[in-house]
Amino acid sequence: MLVATGCSKEVENNNIHLATGGTGGTYFAYGNALKDVAKQDSNIDMSIQMSAGSAANIRLIENNIVDMAIVQNDTLTDAFGGKGEFEGNPIKKTKAVAGLYTENYQIVVNKKLQLNSVEDLKGLRVSVGEEGSGVLKNAKNILKAYGLTVNDIDVRYLSFDDAATALKNGEIDAFFVTAATPTKAIAELADANVPIDILSLDDRAVRFLENSYDGYSVTTIKSGTYKGINKDITTVGVMAVLVANENVSANHIDAILNLLKTHHDSFNKISGDTLNIFDESALNSIDAPLHKAAAKWYSDNGITGVKPEIKADTLVRKTLNLDMYQTVAVAVLALFIGVMLKERIKFLTTFCIPAPVVGGMVFAVIFCILYAAGIIEINFDETLRNVCMVMFFTSVGFQANMKVLKSGGKGTFIFLALLLLLIILQNTLAVGLSKAIGISPLIGMCTGSIPMIGGHGTAGAFGPLLEDMNVEGATTLATAAATFGLVTGSLMGGPLANSLIKKKNLTATAVYEDDSMLVEEEIKHRREVSMYAPAVYQLTLAMGIGTVISFILSKTGMTFPVYIGSMIVAAIMRNISEYTDKFRIHMGEINDLGSICLSLFLGVAMITLKLWQLATLALPLFILLAGQTVLMFVFARFIVFKLMGSDYDAAVLAAGTCGFGMGATPNAMANMQAVTEKYLPSVKAFLIVPIVGSMFADFLNSLTITFFINFLS
Repeated sequence: MLVATGCSKEVENNNIHLATGGTGGTYFAYGNALKDVAKQDSNIDMSIQMSAGSAANIRLIENNIVDMAIVQNDTLTDAFGGKGEFEGNPIKKTKAVAGLYTENYQIVVNKKLQLNSVEDLKGLRVSVGEEGSGVLKNAKNILKAYGLTVNDIDVRYLSFDDAATALKNGEIDAFFVTAATPTKAIAELADANVPIDILSLDDRAVRFLENSYDGYSVTTIKSGTYKGINKDITTVGVMAVLVANENVSANHIDAILNLLKTHHDSFNKISGDTLNIFDESALNSIDAPLHKAAAKWYSDNGITGVKPEIKADTLVRKTLNLDMYQTVAVAVLALFIGVMLKERIKFLTTFCIPAPVVGGMVFAVIFCILYAAGIIEINFDETLRNVCMVMFFTSVGFQANMKVLKSGGKGTFIFLALLLLLIILQNTLAVGLSKAIGISPLIGMCTGSIPMIGGHGTAGAFGPLLEDMNVEGATTLATAAATFGLVTGSLMGGPLANSLIKKKNLTATAVYEDDSMLVEEEIKHRREVSMYAPAVYQLTLAMGIGTVISFILSKTGMTFPVYIGSMIVAAIMRNISEYTDKFRIHMGEINDLGSICLSLFLGVAMITLKLWQLATLALPLFILLAGQTVLMFVFARFIVFKLMGSDYDAAVLAAGTCGFGMGATPNAMANMQAVTEKYLPSVKAFLIVPIVGSMFADFLNSLTITFFINFLS
């Protein structure tokens, strides 16, 4: 009985365990000040627990080890959304109570090293905060803004006090701090005449951080804040938030908020901030649900700045986690449903919409309804999706046959150049329109050549890459744009060619051309059952060697999709085979394997879409896609048609360009087939479009997208 009594949780007592941070940070000072006023003006007995920082504090609450904590708003947002360190495990018990003050990112360096930029930290001994801290997350983000990672520095994981001592003793060269200014650990260094400096962030880095991450805003550390630093420091900051376990009583929440209100001026002196924590804008910047007692307290005190979407997200929603085998099984079920629907709905076949997209969209809509109704959220393991993605794009690399490219003559090279130009124009337009309507250019990239030239496959590949760069819902946006492109490109191509042929009487210009190389290429795609195993080995070999190429490319500091090395190796292997005849690439079998992997990859990508993420971007998405539609029409009508000869073949090519320029090569072939069935054959068009569209479009597109993403980031 004694043991049971000791382990039980009292319904109500006056003890509050508050997690803060290290002794050199503002969390610790703020927490102790709150403890003192609680002892003075209330019956709350508060105890302070030091910790590694924000992420650790949230876990302490989730595990019922502490009752309340101070955390960074960006870390809280990630935890609530199940992102970052909390990937796939969104918090359930931690609720917001109040925004406290603005924390500034500070990069303290040894002044003797004469460092001028974050880029100068490369190779130096740098502390990035304790593991499990918000500081570590912020340090990674800042390094990323300059094209660096923790692998580019001699990394240490120290608390503020330990980092300050290590810098003073010459054991490290710099350390990151996220805290209110002046920060005790830094001030003590400056007062002791240790030669220190604080790095400013340049405008590009500030824009990157503001556009890429939630809760960041530009701030200035004024000259004289620290002894010996007589210049303004430009940086970014994030709000510190007081959070509590949902089981903390309403009486305690009321008491804490009353203390914060009564002693507001005193707390502002500790944080060095003038933030009015009871302003509605402060509440609106917290992207996590409020404790129900806190929401009532704000309402009773005439403060109404509680976001409707946060109220909605307080719904009790169960979570179902599927492993990688179950995920693929659902994707295959979606594929079968897609095939069945395509057989029954002519529209889907007419516009060449892939079966995984059809079935996957059905599942995505169902999952969206379950999520919106607060019934259940389903999380998927996407491990096999990535394997299938790499294998599919490796099979694309094997398509890059330079012999066939040459066989198409000058027209093929002109069309290839036009393809590259279209890719560049689509991305330039996406970025330009994004800036014009005030959204992140990386969001705009979700409607550029990723879904237009690339289609659903490239959308599924680059979406997660953009999500890693904190473009929320990138995969969903890109997939929606790809579906729009499939339909629009198919609707546009035939009428455009028909109009040109009739208006200019182009049937008189139709000519026969030699298609022997095309026939020879088709022969190489014949299948033999015994050759599927060697085809698998060739794909696997290219993928394995490709990882080395990808690793080498990553050392340039640029961001590359994981499959880029495998594509390059596959292209090299194909052309060595073509020009030496020393071995045979089993193209028919590789194409089949690639198609299977594409179907599985698309299936998983579609069922994991979070359609609710499209809501806030509906209008920008409409504007961006309208722009792409106009660009495609103008490009096909006035550039492709003119430069490809202004004849019958050029008109058919214009129709094909609309197909794969906004959808995929099957759409291009369907467009051209519809035109040629009505008028005359066009050997030139049916030779050039498959060569360029199937063999080189994805290859060139991936490289160009990679350049744009690295340029923007």
